[in-house]
Amino acid sequence: MSLKIGIDASGLAAQKAPTGLQRYLGSLLPHLIARAESDDLRLALYFSHPVPEKAYAPDKPLANARPSAAVQWRVAPIARGWQRLGLGIAMRLDRLDVFHFPAPVMAGFCPVPAVVTFHDLAALSLEAEQTEKERRYLPASLDAGRRAASLIAVSRSAADEVTRYLKRNDVHFIPEGVDRTQFYPIPNADEIIRANFGFDCYLLCVGTLQTRKNHLRLIHAFEQIQDSVPHTLVIAGGDGSGAEALKSYLAANPNPRIKMLGYVDDSLLPALYTAADALALPSLWEGFGLPLIEAMASGTPVLTSNTSSLVEVAEDAAVIVDPRDINAIADGLLRLLTDDNLRAQLIALGSQRAAQWSWEAAARETIAVYREAAERRH
Repeated sequence: MSLKIGIDASGLAAQKAPTGLQRYLGSLLPHLIARAESDDLRLALYFSHPVPEKAYAPDKPLANARPSAAVQWRVAPIARGWQRLGLGIAMRLDRLDVFHFPAPVMAGFCPVPAVVTFHDLAALSLEAEQTEKERRYLPASLDAGRRAASLIAVSRSAADEVTRYLKRNDVHFIPEGVDRTQFYPIPNADEIIRANFGFDCYLLCVGTLQTRKNHLRLIHAFEQIQDSVPHTLVIAGGDGSGAEALKSYLAANPNPRIKMLGYVDDSLLPALYTAADALALPSLWEGFGLPLIEAMASGTPVLTSNTSSLVEVAEDAAVIVDPRDINAIADGLLRLLTDDNLRAQLIALGSQRAAQWSWEAAARETIAVYREAAERRH
């Protein structure tokens, strides 16, 4: 059966640095397009604002998603009222079979079956340590979870949250993937990083500066061990809800061995992973944890948390710690940076683990959810 699928692609045209939510759709979309002909699909991408020219750059997700026989674009004539009413009117005019919201925020008027992807419900699972800004999205998420025809969760942890809080037992677990053509051990990575950033011998953390990413505890743990290792702690990520507290602490406690890079462009991220001696991702909560498998695919050993999806994704291929225990993080980091046998073991296990996650498989399984949602309508 031929299907016409609408996708809210507004995040791919945003002027700000992409977060994990945008990277999810940006990684999934090329594989949906690649399968469009064989799976008898037509894709319609919807944007709430005009698409800037830089969104078409060769290394951007929309570079190969321009309008064609398989791909249609619709840009909101005016942004005001688009999410509430205009998007739904466009769905009906375009005679869609299904609409995919890659984040849990649905259009107010949605006249076709909706597929909604949930990445987590941390605002409930981690309520005490969520900022007011993060909690503001909760009502929209709960509304989308109740109204959607089909739900996708990117980890078993996220699926369990949706089942627990929304009382829905029909959640499809479709894990995220890693692009092995982008993330692999990059030759001359040390030289690339030295030329672009001016440092080497470092421990890396990748993630938006949000409170739940646990950067402050990571910094405190690094401060405990920095006299025992030659490394610099390098934190790469755009500003989020925890940026102000993090920057205030570093301003009051300056440390030349801690480097804040801000957002790092995707073109440099593979080399940044490869040249790092280790990746630390001791988040309090994650929906999936893409940096874990991207680092593993890049040949970099990993430390992460025993919470949410992180232990599920890492299994035995990482040093696992309690993210609320600064001493445990410090001990884990010291082992990871000084034990060559442990490092070699985790690099080998990490490569095997990363090979299990594929965007091609995610696209195939997502299309199956589209078909299920369309059949419900008919």
